Amino acid sequence: MLNPLMIAAAPNGARKTKTDHACLPIQPSELAQTANDCLQAGCCMIHLHVRDKNDKHTLDPIQYKLAIEAIRNKVGDDLIIQITTEAVGIYQPEQQIEIVKEIRPEAASIALREFCPDSNHEKNASEFFAWMFKEKVAPQYILYDLDDLRRFQEYCGRGLIPGDNHSILLVLGRYTANQQSDPEDLKPLLSEVPPNCNWWLCAFGKSESKCMESVIKNQGHCRVGFENNHFLPTGEVASSNADSVALVSNFASKSGRPLANADLARKLMRFP
Repeated sequence: MLNPLMIAAAPNGARKTKTDHACLPIQPSELAQTANDCLQAGCCMIHLHVRDKNDKHTLDPIQYKLAIEAIRNKVGDDLIIQITTEAVGIYQPEQQIEIVKEIRPEAASIALREFCPDSNHEKNASEFFAWMFKEKVAPQYILYDLDDLRRFQEYCGRGLIPGDNHSILLVLGRYTANQQSDPEDLKPLLSEVPPNCNWWLCAFGKSESKCMESVIKNQGHCRVGFENNHFLPTGEVASSNADSVALVSNFASKSGRPLANADLARKLMRFP
């Protein structure tokens, strides 16, 4: 049997609003309904962003707790809820760390270049990664390019990142012209992925679906949703985030890869 495919939904992100798409979920009730719809379409995890009263990006613990409660009331434990720690030019590493410690989520995404912008931040970051490991908060390290990948491997080798198995998210298109991804850009990254990692991909722009097909063929895992793209392969606008998840689910079916539910995903991601 082929490696089960894990699909995460990233339904809103930090920057988009309802002017980008009328069905972009922002309120806790909207996020909960989207989580349920994406669960039914085949995803096992939701990558959660929350907003303030002006619909601006925030890492406010109160907003996170409201959204998490709404999602749990809707889907129970049938989805992994992964919060973001994305800075968006607002938050410093120390603030990102304190927010995770206050919320104590099941999982959190960690952009390595934000937590360790230079060697002066290594000590605090290392202590935080150790805290996550001890407190059983599952990290997913976000890596944007080869430099990030190599630094991740260096940190693992030096013991700054604890554990023997890791979850990483590779990103295509974030820093390219017009934020458009290219499946060919995945190849050099795959050559550097450590063997003890489950790797995921998110891809910005209208080539998202082509990138996900490549991920499925290469035994990786997929993160899709309006955070990165809200267009279908036909060029039409997707009606909902569940459309994006269903598209990947169909790709997986055609490739013979079964879908992982949340319980299996927790094992595959080797939650501490």
